[in-house]
Amino acid sequence: MPETGKAFSFDGATKRYGDVLALSELTLAVAPGVVFALVGPNGAGKTTAIGLLTGLLAPTEGRTEVFGIDVAGRPVAAKRLLGFVPDRPYLWPRWTPRETLRFVGAVFGGRGAALDERIDREFSAFGLDGAADRTNETLSHGTRQKVALAQAFLHDPRLFVLDEPMVGLDPHAQKLLVTRLRERTAGGAAVLLTTHHLYLAEEVADDAGVLVKGRLVARGAP
Repeated sequence: MPETGKAFSFDGATKRYGDVLALSELTLAVAPGVVFALVGPNGAGKTTAIGLLTGLLAPTEGRTEVFGIDVAGRPVAAKRLLGFVPDRPYLWPRWTPRETLRFVGAVFGGRGAALDERIDREFSAFGLDGAADRTNETLSHGTRQKVALAQAFLHDPRLFVLDEPMVGLDPHAQKLLVTRLRERTAGGAAVLLTTHHLYLAEEVADDAGVLVKGRLVARGAP
């Protein structure tokens, strides 16, 4: 793995859809151990930026890196380091949370008793024990969000990428999530989260940037 002092970076990252400029020359680098909030109104380009960093979108120009790995050039290696929760997590309706996490764990190379222990750890941490064997389609929105977060934590990623992660979570679950993210950043992981709520950036983030119409217009301590 390349040696780097950056957990993630955007270098002139640009995304166009025909004549629509969704993200314009985003240049940004964040170190390990930092919770970074990308703030902006709906349509500012936050989800596009996340798409480029996670490899779900290809940049029109520029590049993104995760711990020194070029996301477009080595997408599988970069994605192995990520724990990702999109703004609208999709859980297979007929599966249970346990089946969901077993599948995700297997994708990241987990097997047998060791994987089951990790799954139990996440269920306990997010208060999901009572929902573990119900089908996803029967779960409340907030519980489904917890399942999505649990699968992001499952393989102990080095970078958490969370698009509007607090949506649907009650105050206790929000506090729990912040505590767990702080534990991970204390161990050298990093967090990129998006929000259009300024109070969330103020409460959670060490560093923040403001996107407006696809452009980074400000950066600094929340």
